[in-house]
Amino acid sequence: MEENKLIKLIAIDMDGTLLNEQHLVTDKVKKAITKASEAGIRIVLCTGRPVQAVYEYLKELELPQDEEDYVISLNGTVVQKTTTWEIVYSHELNHDHLKQAERLIEPFEMNFTYFDEKEYYYTGAPTEMLQFDADLLGMEKVHLPLEKLPHDLTVFKAMYVASETELDRLASSLPSFIVEYFYPIRSLSYVLELLPKNANKGEALTGLATKLGFSMDEVMAIGDGENDLDMMKVAGTSVAMGNAVDSIKQVAKHETKSNQEDGVAHAIYEWAIQN
Repeated sequence: MEENKLIKLIAIDMDGTLLNEQHLVTDKVKKAITKASEAGIRIVLCTGRPVQAVYEYLKELELPQDEEDYVISLNGTVVQKTTTWEIVYSHELNHDHLKQAERLIEPFEMNFTYFDEKEYYYTGAPTEMLQFDADLLGMEKVHLPLEKLPHDLTVFKAMYVASETELDRLASSLPSFIVEYFYPIRSLSYVLELLPKNANKGEALTGLATKLGFSMDEVMAIGDGENDLDMMKVAGTSVAMGNAVDSIKQVAKHETKSNQEDGVAHAIYEWAIQN
């Protein structure tokens, strides 16, 4: 058996990974995270969610433990301390580029949404998929057309939200400026995200590890979706959930059980604190 590397930081995706299909953290997963923390391993939630939709889970997991605990939100565009919510790292989107991207929704039944640090904004008439997404995050959506966007409002991430069919139609005809101005990623069947050009979970995780004085060989990443691909590539120990998409399983060094089978707990015991 290959000798386990000494893991000092575990980055854990939330939806489809930390959370089961009922959007809950199971007792077995909580216990494993507690044991990892007690062993001196730093736990960092690394999610596409805005931090507003992470608060309750940090509290449930009793994170933070100290002043050097962090959360990576909005798919790597923001890194914050979980004690003071100080932003220690961020990328933002250009307002003019947002307006160009928003015009693409005109032939479709979809919403253009965007986030600052705390709010979930949207344009157009709300669709069922928009309400579903807001409910999933436990957030109140705020209607704010881009022509009324305050010049000093910092936007970290934007999204197209629609049915899978509508989003497929949009994705098949994206103009070149989308790739030029943004880092687009299909994080869910009904969500196409537009991140700042150089932002992703892998880049944020690498920066945070460096700040904490850890090498990437001392980092474990656990995830399931396309938006986890970048952190899988940079982590010394990468673990795909049993329910992960094929592209994640192909890149990850290990595969754990699914999110319905306490896969995060299994990964922590098997590859982080086994020794």
